Amino acid sequence: MKKENTQLYSTKFKRGKVSRCNICKKRKHLSWDHVPPKGGIYLSAVEQETVFSHMTVTKINRKYSISQNGVKYRTICKECNEKIGSKFDPVLNGFARGIGNILKSNLILPSIIYYKTKPNLLIRAILAHLLAAKADIDKVTTDEQIRNFIFDENASIPDEINIFYWVHPYTNTVIIRDIAMLAIRGKFGGGVGFFNIFKYFPIAYLVCNLKEYEGLNELTLYRNSKPQDIIDVPINLKNIRGPEWPECVGNENMIMGGQSIQSSVSAIPKNKKKI
Repeated sequence: MKKENTQLYSTKFKRGKVSRCNICKKRKHLSWDHVPPKGGIYLSAVEQETVFSHMTVTKINRKYSISQNGVKYRTICKECNEKIGSKFDPVLNGFARGIGNILKSNLILPSIIYYKTKPNLLIRAILAHLLAAKADIDKVTTDEQIRNFIFDENASIPDEINIFYWVHPYTNTVIIRDIAMLAIRGKFGGGVGFFNIFKYFPIAYLVCNLKEYEGLNELTLYRNSKPQDIIDVPINLKNIRGPEWPECVGNENMIMGGQSIQSSVSAIPKNKKKI
């Protein structure tokens, strides 16, 4: 069997050391943003490829890039990176660690549990890292909306942005920006929605313009909560989808994407069995 190709970390996920920041859009020295961030999961070496390659290239011909400490993008300035790390990441990381510990325990649990978190800050963390996860700055409406409110704690989270979540008990990490998929899976006459996907153990997030999607719990039900508000958020432990859901293409789904698909990543810990 032909040996799989590997190479050093791809330039697709970074820009020059001095360039425009994906968040503040000012020209500055750029820093690396880990997506997901440090503290939520153990950042081991990963083998990664673009999502487009993952979907279209046969396993034997794939070219994997190696990143020694998780998926990361050099696209935001140090100041914005530090704001994310101090304001939002403690909540995102605490949520991931807490749910992860529950999934790894031997406890007999009900189908639905409740976990205390600060949804306002959790939402901002997810959106901030998605902003960073793009090699090029463009004029996508969702990105502009996020930039306008992300660091203003008094600003409302736009009604057009909806975030859904579900348990993701897999080792793969997937970050997908700016794609269109069927609004109702299997119904090609039901229109399309616009999606961003952020998946890693133990929770996956789906950011889109739809009011509902496939019966998933919605995090943005708490969009009007205050940053300091602590709320019991439901976690459906039985609503588990496959490791490549919902982006998998087949009889029930299709994907359309633009330039950002080249910044979209599918990664797995090095030496793990490829999906």
